[in-house]
Amino acid sequence: MKADRLIALLLLLQARRLCSARVLAERLEVSERTIYRDVDALSAAGVPVYAERGAAGGIALSEGYRRALTFFGEDEVRALFASSASPLADLGLERGLTRALEKLRGGLADVHQRAADKSRSRIHLDQRRWNQAQPPLELLTTLRRAVWDDRCLRIRYEDRNRKSSTRCVEPLGLVSKAGVWYLIARSQSELRSFRVDRVRAAQELAEHFQRPEDFDLERYWAESSARFAEASRSADCIVTFCMPNDAIERVTYYWPAEVLSQDASETRVRVTFPGIEVALFQALAWADLATLVEPASLRDEIVARARQALTRYVLR
Repeated sequence: MKADRLIALLLLLQARRLCSARVLAERLEVSERTIYRDVDALSAAGVPVYAERGAAGGIALSEGYRRALTFFGEDEVRALFASSASPLADLGLERGLTRALEKLRGGLADVHQRAADKSRSRIHLDQRRWNQAQPPLELLTTLRRAVWDDRCLRIRYEDRNRKSSTRCVEPLGLVSKAGVWYLIARSQSELRSFRVDRVRAAQELAEHFQRPEDFDLERYWAESSARFAEASRSADCIVTFCMPNDAIERVTYYWPAEVLSQDASETRVRVTFPGIEVALFQALAWADLATLVEPASLRDEIVARARQALTRYVLR
């Protein structure tokens, strides 16, 4: 595409003070005539590009423009080039990101190119949890296309109770939260967040929709997350455990926890769970290493569940 080629040409000129049309044509795999047409297009767009005649001449950007394009601080370069398992790969855009970064790297000064390479080799960001399933890549590509084109979707969706429904939605955005993707869409005039891994099928429709002018994806997600966090806190179940010191890491590994006291033989820990059922399940799982101290009501429920298990599996 011409736009991609113009950007590539601009970055090549940015990377060196002067470059012949022949070299540019070889690098971009086009004719010299095309290079001159592209230079005219850049000039018409206001880019200060000019040609120097003679054996040592060539095409160049004005020095002030080159400095403006390449003025990055080292921390900015490090931030751009830190290696990562990018969520863009889930959307089928990883190659585009890689090409964009390579083009940008080619336009950097040597010292900044070294900083970029160093950042890639020393920092890697992996945003997925352990044992997390791979996202549905083909489905995400379909959703991304519909979001980009403002095209209505028909989706078959299962809620957390596995109740299935089919609905037509207007897809407004996609959000990745710790490797879990959400489709933000308008459904029956209401904004909703759908977990993509619960979308069982998605079909693009011919119909387009009018995107709300005041919709801001980042603001919506921040407000939605705040409401969810507030609701979660109101349902929290706080439990105190007593355990041997060598069990602390296992108990405090995943859930928010606070060490209340510790002596030579045991530790008392307060753990916050997102609801009583989760607390009950986890307390039963830790029965071999931690004693539930309070609340007493949860301790009584564990005893009742244990009796049910004995009746079912042993006392028949």
